[in-house]
Amino acid sequence: MKILYIQGNYNFCYYYRGYLPGVYSNQTVVPENIRGEEVSADKLMQKAMISDVICFQRPTSEESYKLAWLLKQAGKKIIMDNDDTYSGIPLHRLGNEKRIELAKQLNKNLYDFSKLADGITVSTRVLAKEYAELNPNVAVLKNCIDPYDEFECKENETGKFRIGIIGSVMSNDDCNEIRDQIKQLDERNDITLVLLGIKLADGRVMTGMQEDYDFWASLKNAEWHPSVNITEYMFTISQLALDLAIIPRKEHYFNQCKSNLKFLEMSLLGIPVLAQGFSDGTSPYQGADEEYMSIVTDNETWYNRIMEIKEKYSDYKLLAHKAHDYVVENYNIHVYAQTWTDTIKKLLTQ
Repeated sequence: MKILYIQGNYNFCYYYRGYLPGVYSNQTVVPENIRGEEVSADKLMQKAMISDVICFQRPTSEESYKLAWLLKQAGKKIIMDNDDTYSGIPLHRLGNEKRIELAKQLNKNLYDFSKLADGITVSTRVLAKEYAELNPNVAVLKNCIDPYDEFECKENETGKFRIGIIGSVMSNDDCNEIRDQIKQLDERNDITLVLLGIKLADGRVMTGMQEDYDFWASLKNAEWHPSVNITEYMFTISQLALDLAIIPRKEHYFNQCKSNLKFLEMSLLGIPVLAQGFSDGTSPYQGADEEYMSIVTDNETWYNRIMEIKEKYSDYKLLAHKAHDYVVENYNIHVYAQTWTDTIKKLLTQ
């Protein structure tokens, strides 16, 4: 059985949910997508026609649905993969009515595709339960890291404690409840807030994130780095000389559906993690992994926990070394990739 993994709109997601499992299980991938290059429909169709199974990663477009329908008529099996919820897009964050209507259409496309697919793969049990209401043929395939993405981290020689606030945690309301504590951190002369995201390399603000941008831009002690492509992401983080990465998440269903990927990435680089816990234990960072990071469940305590880590840093750096070994052993795509093929085979024979 030959599987072709096709990217949706997000090459970060495709990297972990298609490219890596495809490469390390000797299946077919589309490397141009990872590099941010466009691939013609003709080339995709050629790859699809010599494959038995087509796995669409987060197929939010109508074009993806039409292509999947045509391939199904040609006798191909269709798998849908998603590491996010179809029902949880935070519409209120998108600004104007036009963007909200677009998000609703994306949700509808995912809803329709999930019913067309022969099977669905997701990243968490929460998502599996959601998608099982649309298609009974669902399996969980956890996100994994590639040990080749480990880079030696630049040492912090600035004399200040450097706290990384990376990617999605800068938006989606995730930091709103602790903004006062972030401002407290910003007032200190011995701390630098290191931001990566929201701004693009050309200085533009990403769609729907102006309000978030305005907050972060108001800080006086922050160091900003623009978003980068997935091919540069892990190396870029390794060069930020971080002492700590914080992962605040607003407690709601959208974030319950997230995976532990940020913990995996930071741990592969040996960076200590302080992550969000939810009152009911449903945070993606709670469970088996939480032994290898620090968890905050009371949002009033972020500042104090960060100060505690700063004061006892050698203990938390040791924990980060243990976390590194833990994720390499338990989330290694070199070991786990064949499970993708085996799981998809099983889905298609049920």
